[in-house]
This record gives sequence, C-alpha cells and structure tokens, in this order.
Amino acid sequence: MKRRLDPEWPLDVIRALRFREGSDDGLRRLAAADWKSLLAATDRDHITLALAVRCRSVFPSEAQTYLDGALQRNAARYGRLCSAYQEIAEALSAGGIEFHVLKGFAQWPWYMDDPRHRYQSDLDLYCRPEFLKRAAEALSGLGYEPHRNDASGCSDHLPLMIRRTGWTWEGDYYDPNRPPYVEVHFRFWDAETEGFAAGDAEGFAARSEIREVDGMPLPTLSVIDGLRYSAMHLVRHLLRGDLHVRHVYELAHFLERSADDRAFWEGWRNTGDQAPRLVEAIAFRLAAEWFHCRLHPVARRTMEQMPAGAERWFRLFAFSPALNTTKPNKDELWLHLCLVEDPLVRRRIAVRRVLPKKRARVVMDAQTPKGEGGALLCIRRILYEADFLSRRAWHHARTLLPLLRSGMRWRRATAAFE
Repeated sequence: MKRRLDPEWPLDVIRALRFREGSDDGLRRLAAADWKSLLAATDRDHITLALAVRCRSVFPSEAQTYLDGALQRNAARYGRLCSAYQEIAEALSAGGIEFHVLKGFAQWPWYMDDPRHRYQSDLDLYCRPEFLKRAAEALSGLGYEPHRNDASGCSDHLPLMIRRTGWTWEGDYYDPNRPPYVEVHFRFWDAETEGFAAGDAEGFAARSEIREVDGMPLPTLSVIDGLRYSAMHLVRHLLRGDLHVRHVYELAHFLERSADDRAFWEGWRNTGDQAPRLVEAIAFRLAAEWFHCRLHPVARRTMEQMPAGAERWFRLFAFSPALNTTKPNKDELWLHLCLVEDPLVRRRIAVRRVLPKKRARVVMDAQTPKGEGGALLCIRRILYEADFLSRRAWHHARTLLPLLRSGMRWRRATAAFE
C-alpha cells in the first residue's frame, strides 16, 4: 500500500525555515520512504530551493543529490530567463514603451540572497494602460502569443503570453529548457474584486528606479513601493485561496534582512498614503507568525494596527492557508469578509468563494504549435483538462464541511468580543 505523506508537512517545512526559534525535528522524523513525496510537494509549492539552501544537511544523501541538481538546473534556467528578459526589454525600449519589472529577480537582494536560488517561471511586467496594446504587439513580434484567447481569471494582467516552441512538460520544475511566460500587468490591486482599497498605488510608477541585477539594468519599483506591492501580491493570493508558502517566506526574508535598516523604514513610513496600511499589516503579521522574522519597530507598529476582526482571525486560523493543499479549507474567507464594509459586496465575495463560477482553464503542452500533435494531443488535452476540473471540483466540495465548522468557530469568537 502506497504511503501518504503526513498532511502536516507544510508546518514542518515552515518550522525548519524560521529565522528565529526554528526546528527541523519534523523533517528529521520523516521516514526514508517519505523524502521523495515531500520534495515533490515542496516543488509544487515552490519552496524546495529554500530548503536546499538552508536545510540541506537535514536530508539524506539521495535527497541532497536531488536538491543539488535542482539548484544547478535552476541556475541554468535563470540564465535563460535573463536572456529572454533582455530580448524583451530591447524590443519594448525600441518601441518607446515604458515598463517596469515586477517580482522575480527584480526583488534581489532583499527577498532572496541569490536570484539563482529562486523558482521563477515567468516574467512579470507592468505597463500603464496607454502602453498595453503596443507592449502586446511588441511581444507578438518576438513570437509570444496569448496562452488562450480570453482573459478569464486575469483581473490584473493581460492573458499569459507564451512561445509555441514545442517544449513539453516532463515533471521537472527546474528544466533549463522550459521557456518563460510573460504577464503584462496593468494595475497593482483590483479593489473591485477584493472589495476594499489597498492604499495609494498610483505613485508607484512615478517613483520607479533603475536597478542592476547581474549586469542587467531593470526599470522597477523603488524598494519602498516594491515592499508595498509584495504585500498586495501576498494578500491577494491569501484571500483568493492560492497562497504559496514561498510568498510568505520571501516577505519574511525581507523583514528579517531590513530589521536594522532605520533609514529604509523611516522612508517607507513617510512615503505615499499615510492612512493605516491594512494590507501591509496582514502581510507582515503572516510573515512574522509563520517564520519568526525580526521586525523593525515601524513594521511592528504597522502590524499592530490591524482591526480587531483580523487579529481574531490570526488567533484562530493563522496556519490554515499553509495547510490548504493537504487539509482543504477556505478559512481565509472569514478574514476577507471582516475587511469588507459593504454587506452586498461581502455577500458577493462569499458566494464567489463558496460556489466559484469561473471555469479554470488549463492546456496540456501549451507550447506545442497550433496544428501539431494531431488528434492524439487533442484527446490528451481533453482528458487532462477533465481530470484537472474534476480535481478542482472535488477540492471545493471537500472544503464545504470544514468551512461550516470554521464558520461556527468564527461566529463564536466574534460573539465573545461583542
């Protein structure tokens, strides 16, 4: 009978990667037969490379060989990603198109010590609305085309753009030959979908800067605005139920590394909207709760400005998002609802999360040029998508009973404070 990996494995990984009072006891207790399953799971959650850098000695020799290979292949992928970026940057600049690089290697050195040690599958660019059409045309001139013809599920960026190179997925997240995708973003936060504003992001582009990474000049957000955007990105994924452990770990890495940087935090506090920073408070609290990172006093005061409802959510469900893949839940819904003031918007969000109507689309071997692969590939794609949709439907169905239970806990806790 096939062994099942302990569903608590995400918590073992989080404890092992903590910056203070960490413990690798959970990883050390794993049976020899569980290592392969664990690394397959951490690959999917994009946190394997952090384990390879910080926790390699915990793993048996066979697993260490896998981790070393993952780092080597990812470094080669990084080189290919840089080449793809430089080609795109030249095309956009030649067309007079203003753009900014978001996330990925643009976050070095604050969110990771080496960009070669970060999993990155795509290039995220931001363009103001007046440049969107020209940016898409410039990418088309390089051979990129929309992954699909609709923008379903893309509330902040144009449809994903890919090259039909013929590359096929073989299960290796770090395949050096895996071609990068491109996402062209046109806003930093979707207040209509999330139901509340996230502060002033209008000045991000105006305060941008040129930063050099491995000899590449990157037009990107300032470090101050980059932190705000990282918090927005994390909270958006949290509220939509698809948060990765890596999202939180990278923010914790920033908070740990900047804890003694008085000049940065004074500048951060005095830049942009001076209203309470709700999104940043939630993101900082999650990073500190999971990874025990140090906090500069400004960051700590920001975290302490959370409303009472959000504070209660953390006391009840702080680690629920980490366990979402192993113990399906939608506990983040209660946090989301307490952040939204309009009852009608709360109702709309609840219905959307409990009974999602949007049909997630996946395409097997999307890089295969149109017209190639024949009937066999068509059949395989239909079966692959059917399997994906059935698994997603089962996931949503499995969350219903836990959602009722957590709703009762949430209601009792809320009543106790009224």
